[in-house]
Amino acid sequence: MTLHLMQNSENGDIRVKNNLSKKMDIYPYSMTSRKTFIHKIVKDMCIGGNSYVLPDINADGFINDLIPLPRAHCFLRNKTLTHYQVQYGSQIFEPDEILHFALNPDEIYPYEGRGFTPMIKDAVATYIQANATKKAFLKSKWKPSLIISTASDAEEIADPEQREKLLESYTSTTEEGAPWIIPAGEIDIKTIQPLTLNDLAVPDSLKLDAQLIASGFGVPAFLVGVGAFNKDEFNNFISGPILSIAMIIQQVLTKGTLISPDLYWRFNPRSLKQYSLGELTTFVKEMVNSAMLSRNEGRNEFGYSPSDAPGMNDFSTLENYIPVEMLGKQNKLENGGE
Repeated sequence: MTLHLMQNSENGDIRVKNNLSKKMDIYPYSMTSRKTFIHKIVKDMCIGGNSYVLPDINADGFINDLIPLPRAHCFLRNKTLTHYQVQYGSQIFEPDEILHFALNPDEIYPYEGRGFTPMIKDAVATYIQANATKKAFLKSKWKPSLIISTASDAEEIADPEQREKLLESYTSTTEEGAPWIIPAGEIDIKTIQPLTLNDLAVPDSLKLDAQLIASGFGVPAFLVGVGAFNKDEFNNFISGPILSIAMIIQQVLTKGTLISPDLYWRFNPRSLKQYSLGELTTFVKEMVNSAMLSRNEGRNEFGYSPSDAPGMNDFSTLENYIPVEMLGKQNKLENGGE
């Protein structure tokens, strides 16, 4: 999602484009892309509940870099209901010196996140065991495709040499595909279907556990390979779990990187949602026709560059697309409708 720097104004919040917005949206951490930077934060929050980023501020108060810290090397200490500290190695940071992203707040200390681990721990354990069972079964050599019962004594067939001699006496042939001739009642030959992963219900178990783990994260099942794609379900996923995590990030960034009280960070969730071309076309046409978007803003919804043609940045409505400020100048209104 695009990260916008927003500013309060009398007519509503406006997007600000400057060096700060460019850095935060493209290269907040100089060693990676913005996508990788956000990936690291979200991954840490989902698994461990907490992610830590250290702002590198220069002497002029500007942000040089946002350095993501290894989650395993960061600890919360001196925890109370009103204060805590973050320890990274031998360094101690106050809450206002570091960006601390927390997901699924702790019952006692709400500033400490718990992530999704408590909710999916049992399902993951079952999933791992099912995979281990599948691997062991596939490596096993005890899966005969043909089982023969014979009237011979148990002691006779217990001897490998006697068993091999008995089998060859009936199965050996000089021509492949020739029929066997055996005494009636002496040997009973059946094709036995060996145990499969379906018999062990391993695929069903894996499927159910995948769904359970996905639901723990709020992820639609089709994103983990179970079921078919559903556009409405995907858009609800963006508006729900994804936007919820995005709000944590944007609020922590606002609190920790901005001083001006009229500025804040905001993600754009619409950039992730799924729309058909027909739906998007209808939406843009209605917005342009109702003067809520200019035609260049409408072009932007499709990823097109703005046009320099006259009137493309004007807000027009129906009645031959008269500019909004000139709607009262229509002849039918000024001359009594004649």
